[in-house]
Amino acid sequence: KVCILPRMANRHGLIAGATGTGKTVTLKVLAESFSDAGVPVFLADIKGDLAGMCRPGQSNEDIQGRIDGFGLKQCGFDFQDYPCVFWDVYGKMGIPLRTTVSEMGPILLGRLMDLTPAQNDVLNIAFKIADDNDLLLIDTKDLKAMLQFLGENAAEFSMEYGNIPKASVTTIIRHVVALESQGAEAFFTEPALNIADWFTTGRNGRGTINILDCRELVNDPTMYSIFLLWMLSELFETL
Repeated sequence: KVCILPRMANRHGLIAGATGTGKTVTLKVLAESFSDAGVPVFLADIKGDLAGMCRPGQSNEDIQGRIDGFGLKQCGFDFQDYPCVFWDVYGKMGIPLRTTVSEMGPILLGRLMDLTPAQNDVLNIAFKIADDNDLLLIDTKDLKAMLQFLGENAAEFSMEYGNIPKASVTTIIRHVVALESQGAEAFFTEPALNIADWFTTGRNGRGTINILDCRELVNDPTMYSIFLLWMLSELFETL
């Protein structure tokens, strides 16, 4: 029997192979095994072929031949469903996945917008002023309004927060508008996801398998990057 010790499962792994060699099935078996062990799972579903784990499998001649050939019945094999929750940044094929601009923070946003160090400093100042005045930046409209306010009052804030070039402010606003055109408005809004909501178990103590439908999202590399960077940073901070 080939297995992975659960305490060693925080290593990186790669499943590679030609078309039809079983990469997706291997991924499903890993996810189901973690679920059986009570470990919640997150999967980014690029092609839409992972959702079937929420329903029991069905036998056919080919599958029955493999079950018999590998002697899986003697190992207790049975078709079963798994506790799954479906998510979608655009809210079409699952629960809308959202966060706020404040939760994302200036560092990740600066990287996503490919800002220069000087522009990134201005973005940090905008967030600092918002924090100092208890202003929550929820969506991209809030961020643009904050940047416009910063540009209009640059001279007033410069003595306390440092030099604020208006050219940098307008450039950042232009980048924010570009993000909006790529669908960022659907992602930056409320209610924001609490990453702890993914650490759940279903019936019989099996870990919940959270599946993000990425069939539309993957067509926009920027939005896809926004989500993955945010998710990894949230997991790192939480765990």
